[in-house]
Amino acid sequence: MKKRTLLGSFLVVTGLMLISVPFLYEWRTSQETAAMEQALKMIEENDSDALSSIPHLTVSEEDLRDVMELEIPSINLNEKVLPVTSKENLGIALTQIKSHQMPGEGNFTIAGHRGYRGDRLFRQLPEVPKGEKVVLHHQAETYEYKIVSSATIEPTDVDVLKDRGKNELTLITCTLDGQKRFVLKGIRINASKGEQPSDV
Repeated sequence: MKKRTLLGSFLVVTGLMLISVPFLYEWRTSQETAAMEQALKMIEENDSDALSSIPHLTVSEEDLRDVMELEIPSINLNEKVLPVTSKENLGIALTQIKSHQMPGEGNFTIAGHRGYRGDRLFRQLPEVPKGEKVVLHHQAETYEYKIVSSATIEPTDVDVLKDRGKNELTLITCTLDGQKRFVLKGIRINASKGEQPSDV
C-alpha cells in the first residue's frame, strides 16, 4: 500500500512538472520580450548607456540596433525581426536566417516559432493566403512583398533558402507537430529609385 501511495504521488508530481514546462517557458520568454522592448525604446531615446541595467535582456546592443519589423495585415501580425538566428533570439522574436544579408536583396529569409499558446510569432502563418501583402520595415526603408506560394517541406529541404535571381521573401516555421516546416514565399512588389520590382 505504501509503495502504491508513493508511486501515485510520484506520478502526480511528474505530471504537474510536465504541465508546467510550457507555462514556465512562456513566462520566461515574456520577461525577455519585455526586456527587448524596453531596450529598443531606450535606444530610440538615445539612452543606451543603461541597457546593462535591464533584467532578463538577452539581445546584444548590436542586434537591437539592426532590428527589423515584419507586418502581415491579414493575420494582424506585427513582430520584431532580429538580425541573428539563435535559440535565445528565436524565443522572443522572429530572426533573419542568412546573416549579413540586406532586405530587398535576393531571397531574404525569416524564421519564427509557432509558440505554445496565443497568436505570437508565426502561430498563424499557415493562414496567410496567396496574394496577400507582407511588409518588412528596416530603418527608414519599407519592403513590400506579395505572397505567391506556400508549402510544407522536410527540415532537410534547404533549397527554399537559396537565391534565385529574384527579390524574394521566405518565411519559415515548424508544423504543429514539429516534424516538418511550413514555408511562405513572397515576391517584392515595390522598389527603390532606379530598381525594378521582381516579376510576380
